This record gives sequence, structure tokens and C-alpha cells, in this order.
Amino acid sequence: MLTFTPDVLHEATTKIFRAAGADEENTRIVADHLIDANLCGHDSHGVLRIPSYVQAIQRGQLAPAAKPSVVRETAAMTLIDAHHTFGQVSALFAADEVVAKAKEHGVAVAGTFHGTHIGRLGYYPTRAAQRGVVLFVAYGSLGSSGVPYGGRKGAFGTNPISIGFPADGDDPFLLDFATTTIAAGKVSVARDKHEQLPPNSAIDKDGRPTTDPHAVAQGGLLTFGGHKGYALSMMSLLLSNVLVRPDSDAAASPDSAGSNVSPEGARVFFLAIDAAVFGDGAPTAAAGVFEKVRDTPPAEGFERVLIPGEPERLSAQRRRAEGIPVAEDTWAAVQKTAASLSVSL
Repeated sequence: MLTFTPDVLHEATTKIFRAAGADEENTRIVADHLIDANLCGHDSHGVLRIPSYVQAIQRGQLAPAAKPSVVRETAAMTLIDAHHTFGQVSALFAADEVVAKAKEHGVAVAGTFHGTHIGRLGYYPTRAAQRGVVLFVAYGSLGSSGVPYGGRKGAFGTNPISIGFPADGDDPFLLDFATTTIAAGKVSVARDKHEQLPPNSAIDKDGRPTTDPHAVAQGGLLTFGGHKGYALSMMSLLLSNVLVRPDSDAAASPDSAGSNVSPEGARVFFLAIDAAVFGDGAPTAAAGVFEKVRDTPPAEGFERVLIPGEPERLSAQRRRAEGIPVAEDTWAAVQKTAASLSVSL
């Protein structure tokens, strides 16, 4: 394993995406997001993603300088065309739009289409919680990664969901997970680190259990919790890819990237609720809940009970002090991508 400071990784990311055609603002948003994912311990959504994003740009599937735009809105709804820009750019735009409407009207929803991979979902609810807003994000699709309960091959994406809840004097509650046992990016991390996958998380091309990260591409990832994770995966798909309905003209029009991706691209659903929608005091009450839960005696092998979202905060503290570990294979792929763009790291 190699170790880098956050600033070094941020600078490398910036150089690469600027050379790949991204403008200054988009580059900053994506670099901030990727390094934050590494800091939080989610290396599957950090600098490991750089090569695949650059490949998407080179294939015409991602427009690195494009900006999202609102195509339809009401007092409590916003529909956004992402124009195939970086998913982090369009998702941040949508999250900020829906949070602003929720602060004004109590509740609001937003949807994006013509989108690309939006990174770590938990980034957006964490940001919203800092403004006193509960934010739920669903990012589901059909695909080949997630295996439906009772099936022997993939039919879904990993279909993650995330929700954050603000708390006084504390970091927010944060739920953020793929509805498969592990995220697809975790498979890439295991491959680059030459490690095996957890047992009972994946199947190979013949539908047999496997821990080989190289075998998953022809097989799939099981949903966590059996039929329960499967139902959540379907819910994520319905709320995003089915509920978010682009205008027919927008969906049929040529995309700005000239891409060969599906006409609507990735679609994402956002639901924002002002924490004061029913009256003041919810963040204070949440802090009280956290305190009560933390008083629970820890089980054997645990130092203490943590609040969901706390592991990410502790990881960020540690990695800011000690550096961010990056697998040698991951960094070699990043360097190769940089070299293809005549960038020296």
C-alpha cells in the first residue's frame, strides 16, 4: 500500500481532469468528492474512479465541462437534465436545489436524468444535514451487478440508497449503502489489493458462490438480507429510474456529449424534508437519541456503540493525520491514465 496526503491526491485528480477537458468548477467538485470518499474510508468511490471517468470522457459518454439545467419545476419539485456531466456535479446541483425548496416549503423532491455515476451517495445527505434538512437519495437501475432474490444472474445495478438526519452538536445520522452485500466498487478495491470478497456476497457465471473478485463480472452480487435487500433494491430502482420521468422531447433529443449511452442516462431521486417541518427541536431530539444509544454497553469485541455515519467521521480524522492508503495497482492505473493525457504526477 502507498500513502498520500489529501492535498497530493487532490492535486493529482485536478491535473488529470483538467487535462481531460473538465472546466475549473467541475474539476473542483469532483476532486473534492473523490478525496472526501477516500478520507471517509470508502476507497471504492475515491481516486480509484479516475481511470473509469476518463475512459467515459474519451468514449463520449461523459461531458466533462457540461452543466446541469432545470427543465421543469413547481414550488416543491425540480426536474433536472444533467447533460451527461460528471454525476457529482449534477447530484450536487440537484441536492442544493431540493434543499432550498424544502427550507421554503417544508418538503421537496427532485430528479435528474441524462446522468452519470454520482459517487458516494452519503456525501449529499451529509451536506444537507448541515443546513438542517433530512435528505434521502435513491440511485437505482437495471443492470448486471445485483442478483435478485431467487435468481442466478444479475438483473439490477447495486442500487444504493442514502439518508441523513441532522443533530445538534453532533455529526448527522447517515445511512449510506448499496442494496447488494457490497458495492461494485468494493470488488474493484479487493481486486487491486489482491484480496478475496466476503463469503456469501457474490456468485460466478454458473450461479455458484464465489469470493474471487475477478469472477463477479460474469456473475453478480447478492442482495444483503436476502429478500429484504432485494425489496430495497427494487424500491431504489422504482423511485429513481421509474418515477423520474424526463420530458419526451428532452429524452429524445441528442445528448450534449454525443454519447452512445441509453437516452435518459442514469436517473436519481432526491427527497428533502426540513427538520423543522413539524416544529422546532428535531435536531436536539436526535442528539438525545444518539446519547441514549451510545450509553448501550458494548458487545464483546467492540469498544463502544457508534451512530451510523460515525465510522466515516473517525476515518476522516485518522486519514487526515496519517495519510490516505492507496493500493499500488490503483495508483498504477491512475498514473497510466495521467500519462495518456501527458500529465506528470
